[in-house]
Amino acid sequence: MKKVLYSMRWCTNESLELMEKVFEDKRKDGSMDPFSYHPVILKLELLSQGLSVSDEAEEEIGKQLKVDHAVGAVGKHALDIILRPGKVYVGLPLGSAVKENFGADSPFTLEVDGQGNFFVGKKPARLGSNGRWVCIGDNEDADFIMECSLPSVPAYYDKFTSNGHSMRSIMPFAGDFGGATIFPQCVYFGHFRKEYKGTECRFCGIDQNLESGRDPYPKRIEDFLETIAEARNTPGFRHGPVFAGGTTAGPDRGAKVHAKFLKPIKEAFPDNFLRLTIAPPAEEKYVDLLFASGADMVGYNYEVYDPAIFNKLCSGKVIDIEGGNPGHAHYDRMIEYMVKTFGLGHANANLIAGLEPAKSTVDGIRHLSSLGVIPTIFVFVPLKGTALANQLPPSIREMIYIYSNLKVITEDFGVDTYCAGCSRMLVNTKYYDGMVPTMPAITEEHLQQVGLPTEDLTEPPPIPFELNCSW
Repeated sequence: MKKVLYSMRWCTNESLELMEKVFEDKRKDGSMDPFSYHPVILKLELLSQGLSVSDEAEEEIGKQLKVDHAVGAVGKHALDIILRPGKVYVGLPLGSAVKENFGADSPFTLEVDGQGNFFVGKKPARLGSNGRWVCIGDNEDADFIMECSLPSVPAYYDKFTSNGHSMRSIMPFAGDFGGATIFPQCVYFGHFRKEYKGTECRFCGIDQNLESGRDPYPKRIEDFLETIAEARNTPGFRHGPVFAGGTTAGPDRGAKVHAKFLKPIKEAFPDNFLRLTIAPPAEEKYVDLLFASGADMVGYNYEVYDPAIFNKLCSGKVIDIEGGNPGHAHYDRMIEYMVKTFGLGHANANLIAGLEPAKSTVDGIRHLSSLGVIPTIFVFVPLKGTALANQLPPSIREMIYIYSNLKVITEDFGVDTYCAGCSRMLVNTKYYDGMVPTMPAITEEHLQQVGLPTEDLTEPPPIPFELNCSW
């Protein structure tokens, strides 16, 4: 394991002279920590390009550490790590459902030392014209970047419900919460209503991955009550289940069946924060039903802000929810009702960075924030079997631009940016336990230290956007 000052080979040619001056000035005044690396930058780099796992680290994972779980739609990634500085959660894009060539050029590695301590390393790399790191020293040792830890296997993973179902499959542990689905199918794949077959979202892998760890059997309320009771004894478990999954048929689009599960869970564990992601229903009364049943936060998958791209990638939702009109008029109607009725902090809407130009994502953040909803920004991951399996996630340069604007916009509008553990797969980032109540700032100095352009804090990087989609 090598601890080194960040190598000049990681910098762009244009910034080399400036970087050298910054390093020299900081060395002279003693203000530079030679091993500092902003944990949010590293998180975004890992979500953008992934990392390889060394043979030694691979051997350690699975002995006492939490194994992977099924990948559903866009980002229930297989492996969680916690970056030590700030205790920043990262849901790593690894696992059997992620496209094999994802992370092929990534210089980042997960390593373990002789004492079993994990850390993230970085091999020699240059910043390419597409805003992504390109490894130029694949056979060289990785330089030490940051210490990290991996969660232990939760004790409840080995237990079964009275119905004979694995508690791990009922509610996998993710970050600091338990994730769950009631129905892992989606109407736009032709489940529930055959006429929608073939209108699924082009990035979604929920149908392809039904067999990857979460059983599609009907789950019962007692399965969740028993699993939650055990999970609450797990160190680091904070709330759950967080319900997500495919869209079910209208008019309620899953609100009624979720309400049947939410109510007894809230009654049994009134201090347990409950949130779910669901499709906007046809009528406001179904929004009321979810909150009356115990939901603390309800989210909608807004997907992409650009209406033309939304129409191309999510045709089923446009046909079914929006009546064939590209855009999000009905989404906005339900969001505005939710915020007006239940107040700030109870509604969020998901956008997926990487499926539209970065500036369009920022425009979507501004629009959602103006409605009083929390914009939650997932990072696209290419999944096997989907039409966008060959699409690249957003580059680190685009991620910095989105992050910087997300922080400014949400603070300007006074909307929260989600809790720390729940943000493990998101551009949204807080330090663990809310030690920093707002998103940590990334400064020009932080970017200079790792060889990234400072102008990305305010200006969209000049990287052409294109969809690599097999229709």
